[in-house]
This record gives sequence, structure tokens and C-alpha cells, in this order.
Amino acid sequence: MKEEKIINFQQYRNEKIIHDLREYPDSYEYMMVREYEKQFHFTHTECIQMDDCFAQLVRFGRCHKMVSVVFFKDHWTVPKILEFLTEHRIEMFDPAANPIEIQNAAELIDAKLFRGHPLVLYKKGNKNFILDPNNLEEVTEMYEQYNKITHTGIAEKVMKENINVD
Repeated sequence: MKEEKIINFQQYRNEKIIHDLREYPDSYEYMMVREYEKQFHFTHTECIQMDDCFAQLVRFGRCHKMVSVVFFKDHWTVPKILEFLTEHRIEMFDPAANPIEIQNAAELIDAKLFRGHPLVLYKKGNKNFILDPNNLEEVTEMYEQYNKITHTGIAEKVMKENINVD
């Protein structure tokens, strides 16, 4: 008799997210680029608030890259982060003067420009939205940058055995 394997896709997705989640004393960091500190030569990161979380960007040369999303522990737990990342997406686009298309979205939650790059937080869905970057607020100058030295060496791996997800 052939044994059938049943895959719980939600559990599979959660395990992938947890694999890329680091814990700091005051926050969690979901790495969109694994071990970005080893891949890019940069001197600091810039965190831009997108609703209740922060998109973390690195600058190398003239380029910016979104490398992670930071969630502060006073507002977030690991189960809430898992749910958020399953249902939402944050994207950074190249600077553009023409409208950009946001695909597979239910609603746009937050959108702004940082150093000319459109940053968009949206809930996943099945609609497409057209977003004109010319109508977005450029927050670079007025944004109070969050300066903090983050020692990635003190980050701890989040272990799925320590998380209660129902």
C-alpha cells in the first residue's frame, strides 16, 4: 500500500518564514535577503515605518535594497508576524515617474516615497491597483530616521519548537 503524505501548506509557509526570522532583545527581523550583512557592503541601514512595521533598506553605492522587515516586540508576537507576512506584502520599486501596477492586492495600506523609491504595503488579494508615484509623499527629508546600531551577531534564530501557532 502506497503511503500518502498530506502537506499542511500553512504550516509549511510558517516554517519558511520562521527560518528567515531573527530575534533581538527589542524586536524581530524578517530577512527578505538572507544574511544581507554578508552580501552587501554598507555602513548603515535605514528603517522606514510602514503602518506598524518598518521596512529596512541598505544603501550600497547609489542603489537601495529592501533587505528585511522589523517588528518591535511591544506591538508584535511571532504568531502575529506569521499571520501578517502570510496576508501582506511590502514592496520597494525602482524610482519611476510613470504609474506602477500593484498586482494581486486586496487593498493598499501604506505607500510613500523614500529617496524616490515607492514603498508599498498592501494586503494580498486578487485585484490590481495602479499607483502614481507622483501622488505619493516623499518622506526622505521629513522622515526622522531611526538611527540604531544593530549587531546582527547578537540575533538569535527563532525556533519553531518555541512558538505556539494554532
